[in-house]
Amino acid sequence: MKIAMIAAVSTALLAVPIAAIANPDPPGHAKKHGHGHVPPGLAKKPGGMPPGQYKKWARGERLPRSYFTDRDYYVRDPERYRLAPAPAGYRWVMVRDDAYLTNTSNGLIANVILGLVQGR
Repeated sequence: MKIAMIAAVSTALLAVPIAAIANPDPPGHAKKHGHGHVPPGLAKKPGGMPPGQYKKWARGERLPRSYFTDRDYYVRDPERYRLAPAPAGYRWVMVRDDAYLTNTSNGLIANVILGLVQGR
């Protein structure tokens, strides 16, 4: 009887770490929202980045939708920054001091100019 009780307790104690491995996200933590694991308050922000930090994208990547649909990021006067006019279906978008020539339907980046506006 004692051996059966010890075996049951040992099995239960071994099962707890296995359950923790199977579900690494404790209840209440953010799940994946297309940006990996991010805190709940950042899950819906562009790129899921904390304030003061941002990602630099490369040609062939896609910008988050909010960057190429929100007029606050549009470069309204590309000539002012010596950028070539955007072809039909594309738009220049400014994120911090970097300019991205982006497809307006899917956010695909066709060209990148890093550090276009220094000291902004």
